Amino acid sequence: MGFVVKRGENYSARLAIPKALRPILGQNEFKKSLGTTSKKEAELIAAPLVLRWKKLIEEARVDGATAKAKALRRTLSDTKASDLIDEDGAMEVVRGIIIEEAIETAILGGRDINSIDSKSDRAAAKAFYDIASGQVVTLDDYVDGWLASISHLKARTINQMKRDVVSFLKEETSHIPTRETIAAWIRASKSSGAKSIKRKLGSLGSFWEYLLVEGVVTDLSPFQGHKLPRDVSKTKPIRRAFGNDECLALMAKVSQSNDTALADLIALGLYTGARIEELCRLRVGDIIVEDNHRALRIDKSKTQAGTRTVPLHPAITDLVDRLAADSKDGYLVFSKSKNQYDERSTGLGRRFGRLKSSLGYGSELVFHSLRKTVTTKLEQAGVSEGVAADIVGHEKQTITYGLYSGGTSMAQKMEAISKIAY
Repeated sequence: MGFVVKRGENYSARLAIPKALRPILGQNEFKKSLGTTSKKEAELIAAPLVLRWKKLIEEARVDGATAKAKALRRTLSDTKASDLIDEDGAMEVVRGIIIEEAIETAILGGRDINSIDSKSDRAAAKAFYDIASGQVVTLDDYVDGWLASISHLKARTINQMKRDVVSFLKEETSHIPTRETIAAWIRASKSSGAKSIKRKLGSLGSFWEYLLVEGVVTDLSPFQGHKLPRDVSKTKPIRRAFGNDECLALMAKVSQSNDTALADLIALGLYTGARIEELCRLRVGDIIVEDNHRALRIDKSKTQAGTRTVPLHPAITDLVDRLAADSKDGYLVFSKSKNQYDERSTGLGRRFGRLKSSLGYGSELVFHSLRKTVTTKLEQAGVSEGVAADIVGHEKQTITYGLYSGGTSMAQKMEAISKIAY
């Protein structure tokens, strides 16, 4: 690691600052003693330091005086910034000089700070000074800490919340918002729709709770209690089950293509009622025998009830055997795609969308509709709701069965699922 150098007995971390950014960051390089004689240990300690320093350099590089002021403030608050300051109590004086020099470079284009003769330059210089000196709190500095505090949530949820907060801080203000400014922001955002605004307010409310805990703010959340604009009337399609003939048309259409993986996926969906990602995450080892019945073990689901075993319908036993024998990566369903959330179903989901659209099916029919189809088939076959719930992975609605029952037997589920026919 090139950022670790030996100085005397111990190692230190050092990172040179580009020349153009040195006036903004107030020093020529970042450096810190690592307090160890072991190079390997020094590299481990230095890694997060260097990442932080690189972030400061990148922020200073970003166009805009605000970003440069914040980068300077962080540098001045860093423990190593004390190297710039003497021990005669002149800390604030030296800090002030550094900030003024940065203003002359970033705001005034090299002119002396005493030569300011316009209101706009004076306002820009004051804003820079207030941020760089820490007199004004900027909330985007706390986003990383907030994200760490909600790391227990699902990655997709965290990313959405992060987008909501970062977007708000960029478009609106980095300073402390008030109830009045949020009301104005809501009015300006009404074209986004009430649902979107409500979600953003929820994300921002979570961020505010973190700021309260950290002592950054003391007031109650300005994001609560607002009257949201009514959505422009939009008819949202009500998802429904595929009819029997529609299912047959799907299978006929996909069989005419070369998309074997999608055909296999649809067949599995028609006879298990499983969610698309549940099916795409099935491994060869998830083919099990329970109580003398072959079954698929689903242990990665979006709900607790979704963790279950689904008996193999006679119509797909040969298919499952073929998928297991042909598997190259341990998964039953072949998929090349994997998104940032480690989901394998993304590409197959899109291909299913194109397939059903080619048959003229609208937005009320999606892959999840196959799940509704299986549920409908079970109900029409006279299968009890409790057995059906154990097959498709739904929460049971009654306290007696939902809380106290150990679940239906594999024999009961096998008898029920065998009634599905197309």
